[in-house]
Amino acid sequence: MRMSSMVIALIVALAGPARSHPLDAAVAAGHHWRFATANGPVHVWVPAGYHPATAITLVYVHGLYTSADEAWVDYELPEQFALSGVNAMFVVCEAPGKFGDRVSWPSLAPLLDTVATRVDRPMPAGEVVAVGHSGAWMTMSGWLDDDALTTVVMFDAAYGDVDRFRAWIAGAHDRRLIDVGDDSQLAADALHRTLPETITLDGFPTAAGVFPARAHDARILYIRSSVGHMKLVTGATALPMILREVATEILPDAPIDLPLGKLPRPIAE
Repeated sequence: MRMSSMVIALIVALAGPARSHPLDAAVAAGHHWRFATANGPVHVWVPAGYHPATAITLVYVHGLYTSADEAWVDYELPEQFALSGVNAMFVVCEAPGKFGDRVSWPSLAPLLDTVATRVDRPMPAGEVVAVGHSGAWMTMSGWLDDDALTTVVMFDAAYGDVDRFRAWIAGAHDRRLIDVGDDSQLAADALHRTLPETITLDGFPTAAGVFPARAHDARILYIRSSVGHMKLVTGATALPMILREVATEILPDAPIDLPLGKLPRPIAE
């Protein structure tokens, strides 16, 4: 039985417009793995131009009241990773979704070992960077004893174990700490008063999202943000900007000419 043109039109309308945003194309050109583990799902994405010899491993840890699967879709993480243009293997792991939940990955090495056995690409030869939002401090605090971890980004995450993060950055000169304080600004202010090396920025740069040289060269960088706790990781400005800041290489064919803050699908606040 043939469908009427009205029914066909209704089906097309409900399906929505074809996805033709350049970031959709960039995400599709890369490679995505999602696999289940005893510690919850893990997502891994590499861009089309990924080459491991100069790539970094970038592990993103979500905050409370979400999950790895939800953050992957709702925060449009692969689109934000693509927008950053960074030559990296991006890993998104499970983390506590509410207070009282166990930490899914108490140590970093088992997570990276698992990734290495589950993806059909070589692991990056470069450094390991952990980026964590809000309640991610509960997970990242346990990773600070891992010598492979050289850079920690606290995205409004100075809510606990602050002394451990202070001791970690003070413990070796080849480590880097980037701290973005928004809702956590009072605690972050107190932390950085005890770290005299800190370079402080009042807000994110606006000119093409480029950090000033003094910030780019800082071993300890503190950004006093007014972006908003959730918009830091959903707004497609702060996160790609920080990812570019920790990068060792920006891929030549990456969509970095696209404006920050513009994602294929709007995110509900």
